[in-house]
Amino acid sequence: MKCIINGDSFSFDQEQSIYDVLTALELDPKRVIVEFNKELIKQDKYHEHTVREDDRLELLEIVGGG
Repeated sequence: MKCIINGDSFSFDQEQSIYDVLTALELDPKRVIVEFNKELIKQDKYHEHTVREDDRLELLEIVGGG
């Protein structure tokens, strides 16, 4: 399964949830804002949305600083 993440092509063995994609990319789902096919997804819904062939995700990781 191929999808586009932040403009780059990524391949996964099978369809999976947004949560699973984030953890596969070694990102903390609690620190990432996700736009899934042009729709903002709430963090508590990451398990409910399945990423399929040719889906598009835009990820923004929240980073603290001082």
